[in-house]
Amino acid sequence: MTTLKNQITDVLKATMRAKDMPKLTVIRSLQAAIKQIEVDERKELDDAQVLAVIEKQIKQRKESI
Repeated sequence: MTTLKNQITDVLKATMRAKDMPKLTVIRSLQAAIKQIEVDERKELDDAQVLAVIEKQIKQRKESI
C-alpha cells in the first residue's frame, strides 16, 4: 500500500515529465510544507497528518487569492 507522501512524489515525477509548471509549483510547495513539519517535529508524518497539511495549504491558498 502506498502512502500519501509516496503518491505525491509520484505525481511530482509525472508532472515534471509533462513539464506542467503551474502544477509542479503547487506540488513542490506542498512537499516543502510536509518536509518542514517533519524536520520541525523530528518525525515522519502519517497519512492523516499529511492530509491535515494539505488541508492547511488549501486554506492558505484560498485566503491569498
